[in-house]
Amino acid sequence: MIKNLKRVGGALARRGRSAPAAPVEAPPPAGWFPWLLAFAAGTLAGLVVVVAAGLLFKRAKKEREESSREAPPQQKLRGGGSSEEPPAHKTSAFGMQGKRAAMEDAHVVASKGPVTVAGVFDGCGGARAAKLCGARLASEKLRQALLDSRAGDASPAIAAFLASCETAVDAEARRAGWVDATTAVVAVVNGDTLSVGWVGDSRCVVVSGAGARVLTRDHNASNPAEAQRVRAAGGLVGRNEKEAKASKATKLAAKVLSPNIAYRTHPKNPMRVYPGGITLTRALGGRPLKMKSSCPVVADAETATVPVAGATHVILACDGVWDVLDAAGAADVVVGARPDDAAERLARAAFEKGSTDNITAVVVELPSTPAARSEPEAE
Repeated sequence: MIKNLKRVGGALARRGRSAPAAPVEAPPPAGWFPWLLAFAAGTLAGLVVVVAAGLLFKRAKKEREESSREAPPQQKLRGGGSSEEPPAHKTSAFGMQGKRAAMEDAHVVASKGPVTVAGVFDGCGGARAAKLCGARLASEKLRQALLDSRAGDASPAIAAFLASCETAVDAEARRAGWVDATTAVVAVVNGDTLSVGWVGDSRCVVVSGAGARVLTRDHNASNPAEAQRVRAAGGLVGRNEKEAKASKATKLAAKVLSPNIAYRTHPKNPMRVYPGGITLTRALGGRPLKMKSSCPVVADAETATVPVAGATHVILACDGVWDVLDAAGAADVVVGARPDDAAERLARAAFEKGSTDNITAVVVELPSTPAARSEPEAE
């Protein structure tokens, strides 16, 4: 009986014993790879956006720079009045920034009947002085005296205009702290007479069948006459300050050796005025240079009046042209060019020749006359 009880108890024990539960697999850990993949995808997308934005910005900047390298010609201005005579001269004007970081030139051309007024202003140390002078010449009230120069010789009116520009620029310099300076060359073509006034190294050239004639002389320290005037006024002249202040012994050594060794400057470097280090000896504005007790840089204009009966063109241009082209080379460019295209062709020719400055030119085509064919102007 005891055996039966043990047998029954064992069976009951086996029947009440639960079977072991099947193991439940835990979900696999998420791991770092999916997160890394998502991060890489997001980073790549961000890089694409940044690169695309950079390319668009670079393209926009390049387009702005290219558009700013060419300054469209200022509006050709004419005197008012319904009864005015048609202009006797065909003109063109063009300015380009070139390889400079900013455009500092200004130009104006205005016609009224037989009279044409043109001006080129080459800024130095900023564009404000040049723009102010250009705006004054573009002002109908201020240029009227030039347009009304029926007597032929407009040189007194040009000299008075340039003196008024110096006064205006100096007033702005006192008020707003300008340091800007500018050259100026202003011409009045009245029939067969040309009057020109200038300050600085922008030039006026008359072209005829006999060649090209420069009417202006450069007001810069490389001009021996101007260098002598500067020294007489208490200034110094040299390619750098060391040469300007050199003793007689050092100057003698430079002649025996070379400026490279004596002054550490290249012989082809332009002469400069000290104090200041500016190449110009005459300029409108530049107040800091003119505050010295001995002021070698002045604003005194020179003028000239000549007949142009046998001429074909009058060219006004800044040194961005004359640094790489002489008068004959400029004449070769404008002769035969379309009247509305001559100035642009001249500026682009200077750029292609390697000019590194702003480049501005105005070209006035004179009417054909029998004198132009039978009596070419002498060189």
